Formats: sequence, C-alpha cells, structure tokens
Amino acid sequence: MPELPEVQTIVDGIEPYLLNKKIVKCNVYVKKLRWKLQPNLARNIQGFKVLKISRRAKYIIISGKDFYLTIHLGMTGTLRIANKKDSREKHDHFELYLSSNLILRFNDPRKFGMVFYSNDSPLLSNKLLMDLGPEPLESDFNHHYLYAISRNRNVAIKTLLMNAKIVVGIGNIYASEALFLSKIKPQKISKKLSKKNCKDIVSSIKKVLKKAIKKGGSTINDYINVDGKKGYFQYDFKVYGRTHLPCHICQNDISQIKINQRSSFYCKKCQK
Repeated sequence: MPELPEVQTIVDGIEPYLLNKKIVKCNVYVKKLRWKLQPNLARNIQGFKVLKISRRAKYIIISGKDFYLTIHLGMTGTLRIANKKDSREKHDHFELYLSSNLILRFNDPRKFGMVFYSNDSPLLSNKLLMDLGPEPLESDFNHHYLYAISRNRNVAIKTLLMNAKIVVGIGNIYASEALFLSKIKPQKISKKLSKKNCKDIVSSIKKVLKKAIKKGGSTINDYINVDGKKGYFQYDFKVYGRTHLPCHICQNDISQIKINQRSSFYCKKCQK
C-alpha cells in the first residue's frame, strides 16, 4: 500500500499537469471500487477548473470552485498522466480528460481504492477524513503530543504510530525504519516511552519521511510514480524486509516478528 511519501510524490507529480486545467470529460468504467461509486460522478465534475491539488493523510484531493474530487489509492492504485494516443490499460477504471489534451488515469488491479466527489471540503464533511490525527511533518506532531497521547496506551509503539487517529500516513515500512533510527524496538509498550524516547521517535519519523519524499518513495509491491518511474528509497532500508541480513550498525542479524498480524523488522541489539 502506498504510504505518505508515495502519495505526496504523486501529488507533486500530477500538480503541474492538472493545475489551472479544465476537466473536459470524465470516464468511469466500473460501478464499484472499495465502495460503490457515485452514479453521477462523471457528470458532476465535468467542466470544472482545477485550482488546487493537496494531500490529507493518504487521500489525494483535487479541487476547484465548489468541487472536490477525493482519491485514495488503496492497496494497488496508481495515477498516471497519459496522452490521448495512449491506449487504456487493463484495470484503468477512471480517467479525466484535461483541457491540455492530457489524461489523468486511475489504475487499480485489486479495486481497493476510492474515488468520490463533493461540493464541500471532505475535511469538513467526510467521516473518513474528519477524525484523522495530525500530519507527521507538521508542527503539531511533536514530542509533547506523542508523550501525552501515549500515556495509558497499552499497545506497541509501532501499532500506535500506524493508527491514523493518532498520526496519519505512517505505514509498516516507515514505522519500522523510523523506530530503528530512534533505537526503539517496535514492540515497546507505548505508555512506557520516556519523553526522550518520544523526542527521538518524532525526529526520526520526520527525517525518514522527508528523505523518502525526496527520493520519490518506495518501489515495494505496486507503487509507481505518476510519470511511470519507480522510487528508490527501498535501497536505503535499514531493517524493513532485511530478515537475517546483518544490521548496518552492529552486524547482528535483523529479526522479524509479528505485531498485530503485521511483519515487523528490528535489530535486537540496537533497538531497546
């Protein structure tokens, strides 16, 4: 599943192609992705001018005057820019024809993505976006916040970080990498974190995410950039997917455990 860096990379990638362009036509080729699509989706967004492309958590929001098109990529969704001469590919379920003669296409083999339209901001009206936690790269996600919210939380810190109501956009990959950088084991109980632990975790999360965005995200599984290029942050992985390989710091083998049914990777010597 694309995580925050991948989604931000896509937002940055499509913005130059969509900004100030008019949606000339919209084609919808399926009735249902994760949920049923609105029956008048294509007609409702046709003719609008795109004035802004933004991200909230892992949601991509394309908006203009009195219209908001919200997209979630799900497990395998991708967006790409195409020319009119480019044929539709298998699993292309949704497309926007732009006044620039380019096309924005949404491809999703497993159909776990979402596309929905609204006249008002989904941040104020959609329950999926209204109860989300702070953005990890914003100032309101800080060590004071993490320390306060982790009190009385009897769950593993990795589980807490992957809870979108606590902080958004941190999935399995970047939670694992940030905890390694902060030298804290993923199964450490949240309420036992010290203030210094929280400061280290917040700093590491911001550092890892910024680095991943700069490098274009990760190529794990189905993620691909909007221009068809793959990201390459995976080559910087310190623990994720490196079971039994030597730790880059101490040379001990990286361990793999299950936390909440998710694979977690860490170094027993470096992370306490």
